Amino acid sequence: MKIRITRLTSAAIAVGVTALGTVVMTPGSAMAAAATKCSGTQHKEFDTIGSNLDLYITLCVHRSADGYYNAYADVTWKDGGGGVSAGMEDLELNLRLERNDADYKNQNFGLKAVNGSSSGSVRATGAKYKSSTTGGWTADGHVKWDIQNDGAGGGTWSLGGSPSI
Repeated sequence: MKIRITRLTSAAIAVGVTALGTVVMTPGSAMAAAATKCSGTQHKEFDTIGSNLDLYITLCVHRSADGYYNAYADVTWKDGGGGVSAGMEDLELNLRLERNDADYKNQNFGLKAVNGSSSGSVRATGAKYKSSTTGGWTADGHVKWDIQNDGAGGGTWSLGGSPSI
């Protein structure tokens, strides 16, 4: 018995093999690439005694190649260093890792280092969360503040969240 392969049969086999290879080679969510997305830099000036404290915050969400998510904030300040009598009585960053506006990690970071230095920067890194679910992950947060010796009490600065990954 002779098997005769026509051009049409060869083309059909080639298309089938190519399609099969594509299906096999398609990476799943477990193989998602690392990614980071950040908000723009957000600024607030606090009317402290002496020079006004300028605080700059960028919120970021990060996904590692092995499926861990975390939020982090880059915080920079200028004109700080007022000390305990002229600086900030309370300055605390609340940092949240969210997915579709639901909190997955929520942490507070004290930022009173601004009282000891006229300028500087810190990175507040939130805890990791393992998930194979992709899409809708963001970093969000707010800053609770109270200016030392102003008698006015404190307030909350709501930050704009990061874009989602």
